[in-house]
Amino acid sequence: MAVEYTELLNQLKNKKNLNDDEMHLLKSMLTLKTDLSAHIHIFKKFHILDNITAEMYSGKSTENQVRSILTGDIPIHYDYYPVVVFLVLRNYRNQLKELYDFLNRLKGDILKDIITSPYFEGKYIQYLTRLMKNNDAFVSVLISQGKINEVLVKQLAKSTNSDVLFRIANLKIILENNRDIINELLMNPYTPDDSLVYLKQIKYELSLNEALKSAVETEEMDETEEEKKKVPETLKKEVEKRVEGENKEIEENLYQKILNMKPVEKIKLALKGNKSARGLLLKDSNKQISLTVLKNPRITEDEIESLVKSKSTPEHLIREISRNRNFMQEYDIKKGMVMHPKTPLEISMRLINHLYVKDIEQISKSREVPSALKNQALRLFMTKSGAKK
Repeated sequence: MAVEYTELLNQLKNKKNLNDDEMHLLKSMLTLKTDLSAHIHIFKKFHILDNITAEMYSGKSTENQVRSILTGDIPIHYDYYPVVVFLVLRNYRNQLKELYDFLNRLKGDILKDIITSPYFEGKYIQYLTRLMKNNDAFVSVLISQGKINEVLVKQLAKSTNSDVLFRIANLKIILENNRDIINELLMNPYTPDDSLVYLKQIKYELSLNEALKSAVETEEMDETEEEKKKVPETLKKEVEKRVEGENKEIEENLYQKILNMKPVEKIKLALKGNKSARGLLLKDSNKQISLTVLKNPRITEDEIESLVKSKSTPEHLIREISRNRNFMQEYDIKKGMVMHPKTPLEISMRLINHLYVKDIEQISKSREVPSALKNQALRLFMTKSGAKK
């Protein structure tokens, strides 16, 4: 094999220019296990390697030199970025953190050049995807350039970036035949709520198709035409029940997964997690974690309204909700805050002035609010309604 490549390299070195196929072939040779250091001059001739990257290929660059390349202290032309990334993955795996930071600074066009280069096929595109699974720009290019496949989607299903998970949840052509990936996404607390609904539908359709196929193969559907029409409905109900059971088990496993997280992991999840994750973390005994959930940009007004209507919601969450102007613009949230038994009196006394007369009347008769608030409600009701004592 080495002899064959040596002959090929000798043929290429005598050329003045290479066509696209020859350039692609020459670049791909760098991914071989065979050491081509003796032919470095050929790669340098066609500007595939320069002095810096040639040293990296031969393993002669020190860790500090590689780190300086990735941080920009040693400047390199962007044309060599793809081979630098490849060579770090090949020879300098202890520099992955620096490589990750380097890649995260790159724009889409350069990411495209890297992803589509001949260096990233097979295991190297897998290494790169595992490293960049939380970078939405990277995943976007990966999909748009047709480099995505089942193996890579399995890696991306472990992402903690909701935008990445949203993208791969829409890859129906891959997901529709892979229950394991669907379950992995359903189990991921960062998967967006809209995507969860879509994934459950895909899973149901997959399960139904499998059941129909099984029924045909076992001749369970070899009956009269009238009976054939009834069987699918029966199957639908059976499949629906089975899938619901599977999804319930996934939710229970997710609950355990979140409970076992370290506090720092819970805080990260609180900021970016989906509705199921938010609901669990709002009940966490660590106040910092539950308060962080309220900063999640995906939390909805309905969730906040449910919180202020629940008597079990603790005071520290009630206070934090009252500080959020966006939440407090909603009437039902203001009303729920006033009527909540754990709302501090200074907050409820201020908010009651913004309620409708009928709701003020209701509070004036409530046994669940402090007497001071109740008396204030009565005075307000009489003033606004024109009622007499």
